[in-house]
Amino acid sequence: MHSVFRRACLALVFGAAPLPAATLYQHATLLTLAAGADTAIADGFMLVADDGTIAALGAGGGDASPAVVAAQKSPGFATIDLQGKIVMPGFVSGHSHLWQSAFRGITPGSELPAWLDALHYTYGGFFGPGDFGAFTRHGAYDQLRHGVTTTYNHSHFIGRSFENYQEQLTAELTVPQRFIFSWVNDPSADDATWRARLKPVLAQVEPRADHALLGVAINAIGIFREPGYLTRELALAKELKLGTQVHFLEASVSQESDRASWVRFKEAGAVYPGISFAHFIHTDDTIVREAAAVGAAMIWNPLSNGRLGSGLAPIEKYLAAGLRVGMGEDGQASADISDPFENVRFGLYALRIRRENAGGLQPIDVLRLHTLKTAEVFGVQRWIGSLEPGKFADFLVVDPGEPGTGAIWDVPATIVFACSSRNVAAVYVGGRKVVEAGHVIGLDAAKLENEVATRITALRVRATAAKANGATRPLH
Repeated sequence: MHSVFRRACLALVFGAAPLPAATLYQHATLLTLAAGADTAIADGFMLVADDGTIAALGAGGGDASPAVVAAQKSPGFATIDLQGKIVMPGFVSGHSHLWQSAFRGITPGSELPAWLDALHYTYGGFFGPGDFGAFTRHGAYDQLRHGVTTTYNHSHFIGRSFENYQEQLTAELTVPQRFIFSWVNDPSADDATWRARLKPVLAQVEPRADHALLGVAINAIGIFREPGYLTRELALAKELKLGTQVHFLEASVSQESDRASWVRFKEAGAVYPGISFAHFIHTDDTIVREAAAVGAAMIWNPLSNGRLGSGLAPIEKYLAAGLRVGMGEDGQASADISDPFENVRFGLYALRIRRENAGGLQPIDVLRLHTLKTAEVFGVQRWIGSLEPGKFADFLVVDPGEPGTGAIWDVPATIVFACSSRNVAAVYVGGRKVVEAGHVIGLDAAKLENEVATRITALRVRATAAKANGATRPLH
């Protein structure tokens, strides 16, 4: 089983084609989102080296840049004029459940508990072979064409089949999207089995422009299980120097009991620098202060929190307290669209509605939260999150003229207030163009849509038949 798994892991889509030749992108408006770089470069250049990294960038056409002069001598060197276009880093999602892409619009009038019952506890036990794989590919491709070049896949162990579970990982390795895989340990296995199963996964982590798997973390489900389980998960994460992510303080209805569990979290060792809390809405001053003091982080998911009526996290309060904050798309069954432009716009507007003024966070701030700051939460800012020399050439070409958005007075404001994924002319990962005009290059989208639809029909039939016979299977 493991040898087959290793071969699947090695079959990376990035390795299926040669690296592109060095390319100079000229006359673009560059919004690098690097720390402190709040002003866009009106007429800029970016040189992407033949190894898929950014070699140089700056103002002007770049013809006088020593790096460009040297690159012009390399075989296949190309120049692309991007006048009128905005070049920005690809978005980074700090919390996603890619398999949920096949369940959009489910139970539209429900808050989190009823939504979980309608999705996880109704269908979770009846996934068949290949379902996880198809649904995960569907979610990853959807994020990619919307401009999310790196995602943190908070996977789920549904049912009792480890083979079905790992389809989520092997499927992602066929998609030209960078990802961090948040691993769930099989609840029925012992600690030795946990380690043995993680080894071939950890062996595939290699920060490289032409490599998909950027990191591995632990999805700690012990928060929902018996005492001691969370302690086991955290011990493994710390032993292997992996980050940990948990859902916490999401639903409004359970906020009092959730806050009361903070003491148990501390006793289990969960309040430490490697932890990121997904949602983290209904906190109190003590929780915020103690989380910030150890260097913990939270992932803000405004679209999902709005859809489920979970509440609005006090993001500006968190930032003022020193809590690290990133942003996530969450699952497409709770956010329904994978548009990071909509995510930052809705999040910023929601904060202003509550504050009743337009102060506080600005467009440049939320863009940085959904790119560089999310990368920093997971310690991968060395390679992604901003456009800087040495980093991977993961970027979007945004065309504010198609569809037209009018004159540009402020570049970050145009992106956040006026643009959507429809304005993404192209998506590049590691210097390769992987999306053009909303279409993933080389993907038979209709075939994948038909496969997902067929699998969903079969899944509903199995779940309905089981319910008629009084059978149910829980998520974990």
